[in-house]
Formats: sequence, structure tokens, C-alpha cells
Amino acid sequence: MPASLAPVQDADILLARAAHDEQTVENICIRGADLSGTWYEGLRLRGVRLEGCRLTGCRWERADFADVVLDGCELSGSGWRDAFFERVELIGCKAVGADFAETGWREADVRDCRLSDAVFDRARLRRVAISSSDLTGASFCDCQWKDWTLTRAVLRSARLLHTSLTGLDLTGCELDGIAVSDTNAELRGAIVTMEQAAMLAKRLGIVIKT
Repeated sequence: MPASLAPVQDADILLARAAHDEQTVENICIRGADLSGTWYEGLRLRGVRLEGCRLTGCRWERADFADVVLDGCELSGSGWRDAFFERVELIGCKAVGADFAETGWREADVRDCRLSDAVFDRARLRRVAISSSDLTGASFCDCQWKDWTLTRAVLRSARLLHTSLTGLDLTGCELDGIAVSDTNAELRGAIVTMEQAAMLAKRLGIVIKT
């Protein structure tokens, strides 16, 4: 990816103009920009890298990202409804309480991120890998997924209502207090360790003797 640098003081102007004119922002690297509270609708980024940027409370709804990297960015309280992320990487980002509801993800890699209380309800996940990330209290209700992997993810108190976990390997994840429906249908077919199975069995009122 080219490393040409958009001047920090011009990043907001550059992106606002692109969103307004329905133009695509391509092949730039934006470092250290404070884009907190910005509101862009339908922004298209291609081959863009954002490093150490602050996007707290921004609203980038219906954004369309392809071949984009967000490295060490602050995304807490941000909103991304109806956005689409293809071949996107989130590395070392903080996105506490971020709203990713109704977003689409394809071939995405999320690692070393803090995503506690983030909302992914009704998201569509295809070939998405989340690793070494904190998803405490995050919501994944009514999600559709294929080839989704969770590795060393903290799912403590996460909400997974009406999202089937069949075939999903959760053996390296923390699952304490996850919320599913009263029927526990979401858990059918999930891959867990014996220790996790014993913990989850409590939801069914089952006592396991050793």
C-alpha cells in the first residue's frame, strides 16, 4: 500500500469533500488525525491506512471500505451502521461501545482490539477472524456468519441471541455469562472444552459429577 501521507490538518477536509462529492479516497495514509465527532455518509475508502487516529463519537454510516487498515485507532462511541468492510484490518484499536449494527464484513482481520460493549447486531460476517480481543458485553444478536473464527477472544457477558454458533470453535475463548435465548438453541453444535461445557451446562440446570 502506498504510504503517501495526507497532512493531518487536511484529513477532515479531504474526507468531508470526498463524502459530499461521492468520490473515492484512494491510496493514502492518514496518521494521528483527530476526526472525533465527524459525520460522513457513504464515504468510500480504497487502499487507505489510518494510524493512531481518533474517531471517538464519529458517524461514518454506509461507509464502504476495501483494503483498509486501522492501526492503533480510537473508535469508542463511533457509529458505522450499514457500512461494508472488505479486506479490512483492525489492529490494536479501541472501540468501546461502537455501533457496527447491520454492517457487512468480508475477509476481515480484527486483532488485539478492545471491543467491549460494541454492537454487531444483524451484522453479516464472511471469513472474519477476531483474535486476542476483548468483546466483554458485546452484542452479536441475529448475526449471519460463514467462516467466522474467534481465537483468544473474551466473550464475557456477550449477547448472542438468535445467532447460531454451530461449528464455531470457542475453545480458546472466555464465555462466562454469555447471554443466549431461553432454549439455548444458539449453543447447539458449538465447539467447546470440557471445562466450558460444564460451565454452559449450568444454563440447562444440568449437574455434572466428576
